[in-house]
Amino acid sequence: MAVQSIGSNGYMDAYALLQAANEEQQLQSRATEMDKEQGKTSGKSGIANEIESYLAKIPKGKDNRLSFLDVDKHRAQLEAKWDITVTADLKELGVDVTKQLPLSYDPATGKVTVAKGHEDKEIIDKYFEDNPDKVDEFKTILQLGKLTSTASAKLSQGQMIQDLQVKSMTWWFADNSDPTSWFDGGGLMFGQGQTAYTGLNITV
Repeated sequence: MAVQSIGSNGYMDAYALLQAANEEQQLQSRATEMDKEQGKTSGKSGIANEIESYLAKIPKGKDNRLSFLDVDKHRAQLEAKWDITVTADLKELGVDVTKQLPLSYDPATGKVTVAKGHEDKEIIDKYFEDNPDKVDEFKTILQLGKLTSTASAKLSQGQMIQDLQVKSMTWWFADNSDPTSWFDGGGLMFGQGQTAYTGLNITV
């Protein structure tokens, strides 16, 4: 029977797995601690609850686990679907969809509007007033964009593919997100014949 040496790669792979397991254990421990403190930290709790509500809608793997890449993939799929549907609807209403539309969401009013001065502003704003489901989807895309931006800025590629329980991932995002910006609005550049989400928090 042939014998093959494990070599340094085998040891490195084993070390990486142990390190990932240790990191997840730390996150789960932190999640438990934060659960106990939930009543004392209402601001953090509110952010975590909202984040968890978004993560709960994303298809999960085994043991109710997600990776950070799963979140980003889900956001991209939502963007593509929203882009196709809204483009078709606005085109039918006579809007020139070959031009970019700077859209923004205002949490105070719950409305999605196009920038002032746009030639089809009245039509576009009325479309979103008549289609609250598209507004909800727009908000979801914005919030998931904040999550994926936070993750990509703070995690390595290896950490991005690490599977975590949803509760642990929720508290990681809550700990690493800016609480003042989470409940703010934001904007996306939409249109020009592609899935064109080129920026978050556009000032209009």
